[in-house]
Amino acid sequence: MAEENPHPGETLQRVGMGAGLAVGMGVGVALGSALDDMGLGIGIGIAIGTAMMVAFTAAGSRMRRRGGEEGPDASSGDGADGAER
Repeated sequence: MAEENPHPGETLQRVGMGAGLAVGMGVGVALGSALDDMGLGIGIGIAIGTAMMVAFTAAGSRMRRRGGEEGPDASSGDGADGAER
């Protein structure tokens, strides 16, 4: 079964792929209509959507790496962190 609480960056990566495609196609159709050349507009829209997907994926992977680095450093919970009780 998949994790119920995904890592912070995982959600951003998943959303980025869908949002990039949706925004890219929307911009592409709008540009195609404005320029009276649907092929050119969709091509430009796909490029914009791809750039958006790459940006979201990169930001999500950076967040996942930061989350992984901070986790083990916090406290292991086994009392080995030097704190006396």
